[in-house]
Amino acid sequence: MINRPQMIFADEPTGALNRTSSEEVMEELEKLNEEGTTVMLVTHDARVAAKCTRVLYIVDGNIKGEYNIDKTALPRDRERALNNWLLEMGW
Repeated sequence: MINRPQMIFADEPTGALNRTSSEEVMEELEKLNEEGTTVMLVTHDARVAAKCTRVLYIVDGNIKGEYNIDKTALPRDRERALNNWLLEMGW
């Protein structure tokens, strides 16, 4: 991140962290994204995914759906909407 990469790939960046540390990591990734860095991350945590602007649902290596998140909505509303979509997708 020191070299200001154009893109960051993050595989479960919050997977082994407690909630506070997870939020700190996501705040930093969001800040980098707002500054122009593309962030592509993989997660099984809907709370983490709700902080993103675009979510792809992948099953057996195939994209089964795409969800664009309204960043103007409250965090709990984004989480609720994403969870509802994931349930519709069969998660």
